Amino acid sequence: MGKFKNIFLNSRNPEKSAYAWNSVSGLMFAMQSAVMLIVITRTNGLEDAGVFSIAYAIASLMSFIGEYGVKKYQVSDIHEEVSFLDYHSHRVISCVVMLICSMLYALYGLVFGQYSNDKFWVVVFVCLLKLVEAYADVFYGRYQQARRLDVAAKTNSFRIAVAMIACMISLAVTHNLLISVIIWFLVAFIAMMISSILVINDFATLGFRFNKEVFIRITKECFPLFVGSFLLLYVGNAPKYAIDVCMDDTAQACYNFIFMPVFVIGLLANFVFNPILVKLADEWSAGNVKTFKKMVVKQVGVIAAITLLAIAVALTIGCPVLGWLYNADLAEFKLCLTVLMVGGGMLALVNFFTVVVTVVRGQKHLIFGYIGVAIVAKIMSNYFVSKYGIMGASGLYTALMFLLATVFLVVLILCVKKRKYS
Repeated sequence: MGKFKNIFLNSRNPEKSAYAWNSVSGLMFAMQSAVMLIVITRTNGLEDAGVFSIAYAIASLMSFIGEYGVKKYQVSDIHEEVSFLDYHSHRVISCVVMLICSMLYALYGLVFGQYSNDKFWVVVFVCLLKLVEAYADVFYGRYQQARRLDVAAKTNSFRIAVAMIACMISLAVTHNLLISVIIWFLVAFIAMMISSILVINDFATLGFRFNKEVFIRITKECFPLFVGSFLLLYVGNAPKYAIDVCMDDTAQACYNFIFMPVFVIGLLANFVFNPILVKLADEWSAGNVKTFKKMVVKQVGVIAAITLLAIAVALTIGCPVLGWLYNADLAEFKLCLTVLMVGGGMLALVNFFTVVVTVVRGQKHLIFGYIGVAIVAKIMSNYFVSKYGIMGASGLYTALMFLLATVFLVVLILCVKKRKYS
């Protein structure tokens, strides 16, 4: 087991390898739902693909209860004002709450006739899979905080890869979605035990303690991030929820096919700004506002370039490639795909601005933007989807992300100005 542990720990140049492993980890995390959707579509058909899509959307929403938005705060806690033991204890409690909420949500769907028995259990086990990810996230945060992003990314990559492969093999053999997601969950749990948890003792003490004062502090400081992350995912998934109500599982699958590249934009942007998160915190802590601003502007430029490239691909080969991957005719959704690429760029900006505002400790101001846009999403989603179908869902998504990005940019500018003139 010691030799296996060294695979995650050993690195000749941790800083350089961090970029490569962060890219691998980010790619696998962002693409796992898309890859599984391809496999499910080809092995089980469009109906099971639609069931999986909504189950994954629900589970992703629940995972933000488990994560509670703590990782951004944890990683930027460069002076370690809060110990890992307290971060871990907080995560255990938030994961228990996530488990309860997931079960209640799934039971609601079953009792009120929205879900069949199989769909109920698929939702439950995909939520359990996301529970594993939420718990592993606190270890990821510790390794990145300790400036070993390479270790965080290696353990993350190992867990995701092994679990996905197991699920894909099960789908190919059994063609049973429920059995396959159960295997996905079980293998992910075992993989986490022999990766993230295996190496933690080299970085911190693993245990549980309930320190009321520290627990309240973490809960209070990260509440805006939790609400923000939860509402951001709700806003992003609002068109999917509306499709679930107003359309059928086949339409749900088609929307998710063309929605998949949205994550690619965020993924590519994440490759760039995730490794510099600690550097941003260092510059801000040192009072180097000018350098800090240059770093932020540079990342915005990178995101804009990635978005323009994505739009060009959507207008040319986007739908044919996606159609080939998912074995579906998506030619009619070319404009929808292009609109979603703009939304993907806005999402990347939202995520980046959230990180930067957290670094400057202005996260509490973000909550008003999240709540306002979430209300708009709740009011408008069913109307747009019922009237305009998938085009309505695509346009709504992009409009909501644009609103969030604009609000967060204003908050960031105000926070930086306050520091500059204080």
